[in-house]
Amino acid sequence: MAVVIDLEFETGATGGALLGDIASSLVSLDELLRDLGSIAAYPSSVEFRKVEIVAIELRSPLKVKLSLHAIPVEAVKAFQEICRNIISRRPANITAALKLCVPQGEQAHITEQETQRMSDHIETLQHAEVPLRRIEVREE
Repeated sequence: MAVVIDLEFETGATGGALLGDIASSLVSLDELLRDLGSIAAYPSSVEFRKVEIVAIELRSPLKVKLSLHAIPVEAVKAFQEICRNIISRRPANITAALKLCVPQGEQAHITEQETQRMSDHIETLQHAEVPLRRIEVREE
């Protein structure tokens, strides 16, 4: 069974978006998921984490379907929480999201550099030309 994430992006009144803007959002989402996956898997060092785009609908709204492999469930929950904050225009609290990545009572093992990378990804998504408007996580 694979974890699937359905995403919708707002393409504006014209219903179109520049390919570079779409790519910027998708790269940030991919790297954020991978970073959260690494944190959730600590101390294990699973090298094979895969975020695969399995479908794109280029209409308004833009829809993207991701399939995840070797991304821990805890990381997906943290990712979903961050995305919900971005969608609702609330500040994304990395510390609160990281608590979802580790067993209760433990602290996430994250460097200042990793925190900065995640902050950069979140900021990119918060100010994206093609903003995220919906996220749904399910198993297939």
